[in-house]
Amino acid sequence: MTVLDFLRLTGRSWRTLLIGVAIGLLAAFGYTQVQPHVFTANSSGFVMAGPAAEGGYIGGSEAAIAKAQSYIPLITSQPVYAKIAENPALGLAEGQALTGRLSASVAPGSNLIQVQASADSPSSAVALANGALQALADVITDLESQAGGGVSSVTVLPLQDAVEPTSPESPNLRNNLLIGAGLGLVLAYVFVFLRKALDVKVRNSKDLASAAGVGSLGRIPKSPQLMGKNRASNDADAIAAESFRRLRTNLRFASVDEEIRSMVITSSNAGEGKSTIATSLAQVLAQSNTPTILIDADLRRPTVASVLGIDGSVGLSEVLSGQVSLEDALTATKTPGLYALPSGRIPPNPSEMLGSEAMRSIIRLLSQDYIVVIDAPPLLPVTDAAILSTRVDGVVLVATAGRTRREDVGAARDMLSQVHGRLLGTVLNMVPPRDTADGYEYRRNRSYYVTADKKGMPVFKSSKGHVDLLEPQPEKNASAAISLAPRPNSQSSEQPPQAVVAQQQAPASETPSDLSSTPEVQGAPTRRSRRGA
Repeated sequence: MTVLDFLRLTGRSWRTLLIGVAIGLLAAFGYTQVQPHVFTANSSGFVMAGPAAEGGYIGGSEAAIAKAQSYIPLITSQPVYAKIAENPALGLAEGQALTGRLSASVAPGSNLIQVQASADSPSSAVALANGALQALADVITDLESQAGGGVSSVTVLPLQDAVEPTSPESPNLRNNLLIGAGLGLVLAYVFVFLRKALDVKVRNSKDLASAAGVGSLGRIPKSPQLMGKNRASNDADAIAAESFRRLRTNLRFASVDEEIRSMVITSSNAGEGKSTIATSLAQVLAQSNTPTILIDADLRRPTVASVLGIDGSVGLSEVLSGQVSLEDALTATKTPGLYALPSGRIPPNPSEMLGSEAMRSIIRLLSQDYIVVIDAPPLLPVTDAAILSTRVDGVVLVATAGRTRREDVGAARDMLSQVHGRLLGTVLNMVPPRDTADGYEYRRNRSYYVTADKKGMPVFKSSKGHVDLLEPQPEKNASAAISLAPRPNSQSSEQPPQAVVAQQQAPASETPSDLSSTPEVQGAPTRRSRRGA
């Protein structure tokens, strides 16, 4: 992992890291509150060696320093503890231990001895520090008297009494909070790295390409305009619309040897956005002056008719069963140049119908003059998409960022490989614009994308957030703007497609009515020359 990968991982996991730090702070604060408070007080005194009348403090300073150093261990001796226990002013409870509560030291280069005492209250700490210094002085005097035949040559003079502390020495809230925050951050990073190592979901295009074994054709950002009833039009979100145009461009260069005239849009599992991508892709293909037909081949859970707002009672299942002709089942949509073949009624044998020779003939016939986009069921639950993959020029596999499992993508790839289906590439759907590296380009270039106002004029957003409307364009561009605008669907399912084609001012030889004609259609003029860039 590089430094850049680490920074990206940190940016994506900042919420987890923040929660880890917060938990560490709360744990440190709780630990501090339950710990007993310890207050520390200090007292000090001079050690004098030699007779005081002879100026022992000054003349014998070297001896005093040596004596002070030698008597430091006495502060934790039993005689000192006994002297402290005999002092009723200290208020020690019977049997109360003093181990670990007293310590002594000598100031460097001097004969100043310092006694430090710890207690559970400020007053107790002060009394214990003063009493310990006095007890130490008494024990030293007794020892020197015994050694000098009843005369002590060392005297400890109290210099400074202890002062009540204003805050406890332990626990230290500030230090505990810093330690807790540090430990929480470290544990959060450990969790993030473990989650990344054990993650089985597709998070970015690299994960998807590695699992599918093919390159990425596009990334669709997560947008509210592509959910629910808004799926019929991708123009509401300029960034999403541009991502579908990029997908259209990449599909045109997906095959070098031959042109892609028919394709299946599918996914590993249900609910990954394949129908939305199939519908939007068909729309942008038609908007580029490429005649397109969208077939809803999901005969189990059809959605194309509801998304496009057309009548789906008659469709593919009726055509395959011979109940209606293909000409009567095709329906014009609001997007000029885009026709739809709904699924029709749900049959009892979808797989057999999609694998029939009639389905192969329909795809072959339509792909002569149209780009055929087929919305197929997911690969893993049913075999419908695998069967259709053998009837088309290629398959586009859709996966959802943060939801699709890598092993599911691999299983879908293996299913296509077993039936010798051609996988053109993958599309990563619902890419978070702010949470992943794949969405960074959308966030970084957000100000470049434009939308249109109610009059069809472009609206630019400045970096400061205010909106600037462009002045109206010259009259010569008005017709082009009108021709690209979607038109309402004024045709019912019973209306012949010729009427719609006539409204679009297309030649009669290019209408879908030729789809039901005899084999002379193959010799008729085609619409390949009308494909846009």
